[in-house]
Amino acid sequence: MLKEPSDDTIIWRYLSLDKFIDLLISKSIKFTLASIASDKNELKWILQSLKNLSKNEFEKAQNYLNVYRNSIYISCWTMKEDESNLFWNNYLDSNNQGVAIKTKVGKFKKSLIWHSGYSCKIVDYRNEFYHEELQNPDVAIFTKNTAYKDESEIRFRVSNFESFFEEKDFEDSNIMNEKFLRYNNIIKTEKSKDVLEFNVNLETLIEEIKISPYCSKWQEKNIKRLIKDYQINLIDKITKSTINE
Repeated sequence: MLKEPSDDTIIWRYLSLDKFIDLLISKSIKFTLASIASDKNELKWILQSLKNLSKNEFEKAQNYLNVYRNSIYISCWTMKEDESNLFWNNYLDSNNQGVAIKTKVGKFKKSLIWHSGYSCKIVDYRNEFYHEELQNPDVAIFTKNTAYKDESEIRFRVSNFESFFEEKDFEDSNIMNEKFLRYNNIIKTEKSKDVLEFNVNLETLIEEIKISPYCSKWQEKNIKRLIKDYQINLIDKITKSTINE
C-alpha cells in the first residue's frame, strides 16, 4: 500500500550546476514527464512481472502503462536525513559539480504555486507487481524494484489523467476500456509537453544549500557569487559538505 510522507520528512535534491543556475533564475520547479524522468528499467520490470498474462491482456496493460506514463509528471527527491556520497557521485555532472538542496515535504508543498492537483508518495520497493494493481494506476508510478532501494525516493506528481476519469470507472472494465481508448486518442493528437514548470518561493522551499565536496575553492566562490547575484536572501543557507574528498 502506498504511503504518504509526513510534512516533517526531510528530503534532498541533487542538482548539477546548470540545473541549479536554472532554479535560481527561473524560480521554478520542473516536473518531468514520467516516461522521460523514470529510470529506464521501471516499465521493463513491471512488464516482466505481467508476463504470465494472455497476449491480449498483456498488450492492454502495456498500452495502458505507456499512456499513463506519458500523461503524468513527476519531481523526484530522496528521503535522507543527511547528505549522501552515493548521490554526489550519481546525480551531478561528470565532474560532480553542483549542490544539494535540503527541504521538508511540507515546505515543498507550501512553496510551490500549484496550477493543478498533486500527490506525494513514498516509492514502494519490491520484487513483484500484480495485474490487479493497475486499477490504481499510481501504483505503477510509485513502485520500483528492490534493486533501487538505496535511493529512498519520494515523488511528487501532477496529472490531468484523473480529470478524464471518475472513480467509479475503475470498477467497470468496459467503461474503463472505452474511456481509455478515447483518452489514448487525445494523447496521440495532443502531444504532451516534456516538462511542466511551477513557480516556487525559494526562500520558503530551501532550508539548506550544500555545496558538492568535489568543488574546488574557486568553484565554491562562484556558486556563492551566483546566489548573491540572483537570490541574495539564500546566502545564509549555504553550507559546506561534511564529506572530505
